[in-house]
Amino acid sequence: MKYLGFLFTLLIFYTTAFAQVDTLAVQADSVAVDSTIEAYSDSLYLNIVIPETDTVMYPYSRYRIAGNTNPRATVVVNGNLLKVYESGAFVDMISHTADTTQIHFMTALNGDSLSKTMYLIRPEPPKPISLKGKTITDRFEKPGSNRWFKTGEKLEVQFLGTPGQKVVFNIDGFKRNIPMHEVPVSIAGVEGLYRGVYLVRPSDFVKDKHITFKMKKNFFSYKKKKSTYTVSFNGLPRVGRVNSDDAYLNIGMGTDRLGGAKYGDLEEGVLLNITGLKNDNYKVQLSRSLSAWIPTRFVDLESEYSSPVESLTGNIRISGEDKLDRITLNLSEKLPYISYTDVEPNVIIVDVFGATSNTNWKIKHRSSHGIKDVTWSQVEDGRFRIEIELSHSQNWGYHVGYGWGSQLNIEVRRPPVVTNMNNPLEGRTISVDAGHGGDNNGALGADGTLEKNVTLQITKKLEELLLEKGANVILPRTDDSYVYMSERKEITLENEADLLVSIHANSIGYISDPREIKGTGAFYKHMAFRPLAEIMYKNMMDLGFDDYGLTGSFNFSLNAPIEFPNVLVETAFISNPEEEMLLMDPDFQQKIAEQIVKGLEEFYLKHGYLESVSDMPEK
Repeated sequence: MKYLGFLFTLLIFYTTAFAQVDTLAVQADSVAVDSTIEAYSDSLYLNIVIPETDTVMYPYSRYRIAGNTNPRATVVVNGNLLKVYESGAFVDMISHTADTTQIHFMTALNGDSLSKTMYLIRPEPPKPISLKGKTITDRFEKPGSNRWFKTGEKLEVQFLGTPGQKVVFNIDGFKRNIPMHEVPVSIAGVEGLYRGVYLVRPSDFVKDKHITFKMKKNFFSYKKKKSTYTVSFNGLPRVGRVNSDDAYLNIGMGTDRLGGAKYGDLEEGVLLNITGLKNDNYKVQLSRSLSAWIPTRFVDLESEYSSPVESLTGNIRISGEDKLDRITLNLSEKLPYISYTDVEPNVIIVDVFGATSNTNWKIKHRSSHGIKDVTWSQVEDGRFRIEIELSHSQNWGYHVGYGWGSQLNIEVRRPPVVTNMNNPLEGRTISVDAGHGGDNNGALGADGTLEKNVTLQITKKLEELLLEKGANVILPRTDDSYVYMSERKEITLENEADLLVSIHANSIGYISDPREIKGTGAFYKHMAFRPLAEIMYKNMMDLGFDDYGLTGSFNFSLNAPIEFPNVLVETAFISNPEEEMLLMDPDFQQKIAEQIVKGLEEFYLKHGYLESVSDMPEK
C-alpha cells in the first residue's frame, strides 16, 4: 500500500506535464490485446504492448518493453532514443533493480508529442513469521495430501508452530510420540519449523490413518492438531484398472508449461500394479527397475485382495492388409506398454510390462510387405520387448492397442503411394494446423500482431497451394476459434491424413532482448519423425532465416501422436520487430507456404512408395 500514494502522485504529475496528450484509451479492436495502452494526437499515436497494464509486479532485473507508433516518429524511453522500425514498432530492455522502476514512454512527430508512464514493482519479500505463543498452523504442513508408502520408504512430516517447543507426532492407531526436531532458521528460513521421519518396516500395516501433531503446552498437556491427509503403509501393490482412453503415464512428478514428461498413452481396461500415492497420482511399478505415475482420476482400484498383474506371452503373428501391417501378441491380461522409435535402422520398439516370455516362434505372412523382421527379448523381469524393423525408409505412423480380449496389436501404416513423380502431392491427404485461435492469441508482436492471425493466414495460403497440387487438405482450425489439441488430433485421424504440419510463430519471454533472438525452427518429439522436421527446417532456412535450431523430444500436444508423422514449424520470431514485419507481409507469408510445400514434396519423393519402383506393395 505504501507505493500506491507514490504512484498516483507521479501519474498526476506526468498527466499535467504533458497536457498535449489528446486521448488515452484501451481499444482492443485495433490493437493486440485489451490491455494494450494507446495515446493519440492527430497522425501521432502511441500503442504500448508490453507492459500490458499501468503497473506490473515483476521480480527480475531485466524487463522487455514493446510498442508501436507512427513510423516517422521518434521514441524515447527513460531518456534513451530507440530505433523505430518501418512498421512503427519499437522495443527495448529495461533495468529493474529498484523496488519501483518507472518506464516513461514518449513519442514525438512534427512538434507534437505523446507520453505515458508505467511502473514495475518488485514484490516485497515475505515477512518473517512469528508464532510465539501461537498454536500449530497449516502453513508448511507436509505431506499435505494422502500418501501411500511401502517398506523402506520414509514418511517425512513437518508443520509450523511456536519455536523452541518439545514436539512429537502420532500415526493414529499405530504408533505414538515419534520425535520431531526444530529445523535451524538458517536452513528453514523461518522460525518454528518442525520435521519428523518414520521409516516404514516390513511388518508395518497402516491403512488411511491421520497424523496427530503434539506440541508441549505445559507439564501435563499438549497442543494437538490432526492432519487433513492420511497415510497408508504396505498392503501393496494394489491393482488398478484404467478407466479412460485419455489416460497417460508420466515419467515423474515434474511439470512445466507443456506438462510433465510422458511415456505415452494408455487405453481403457489396462491393468496396473499400484505401489504408491502422492499428490493425487498413483505410482505404477512397471518392472523391477522402472516406475511411472498416473493421475488417480484415470484409475479405478480393484479389490484389495487382487493378485499383482502378470502374464506369459504367446507366439507372434505378422500379417498385412491394404494400407498397414499388423503384429499380434497374445496375453492373458491387458498389460501396460511403452513404445519407442528409432532410425537407421527404422524400428519400432514396444515394451510390455508384467509380461514374461513364453514366445517360442513367430509366423510371418507374405502379406506383411512393410515388415522386414520382428525380434523379441526378455529385457528384465516383467519387461518383454518386441523390436519391429520396417522394410521402408520412413515410419509413417503406427498404433499400439488391444483388440479381441487381451490380444496386443501393433498396427504399422505403410508409406503412401506416389503416383506422379512430377507432382508427388497429387491425391495425398495432408493436415495443416493453424496454431492457437479464439481466446488463445498465442505470441504478441510489438506492432500488435497476434500469432493466431499469422498462423491462420499462412495456413490458408498453404491450403491454396496444396489444393493446386491436387492434394486433399485437412484444416483442424478454419477461423478465429479455439480447437482443443485432442480435437485437432482426432480430425487428422478421422480424415486419414498422411501427416500433420502445425504452423506457429515463436516468441521470447520478458527477460530476453527481442532484438537479439530471431530465426526459424522445427520441432518433433519422436525419432521416427525427425526426417520430416529436418526437411522442413532446411527449407525454412532457405528463406534466409537465422538458425534457431532443430528441437527434438518436444513435449507439445501435436508432436505427441505416434499415428502419423508430424512437425511443428516455428516460422519466425514474432517478438523480433524485423521478423514480425516479415510475418505481417502477405508476400512473405506466401514464400513460407511455398517452402513448406517444397519440403512436403521432398519428403514424399524420398519416403513414399513410388509407383514405378519394383518393391511396390501388391495390390
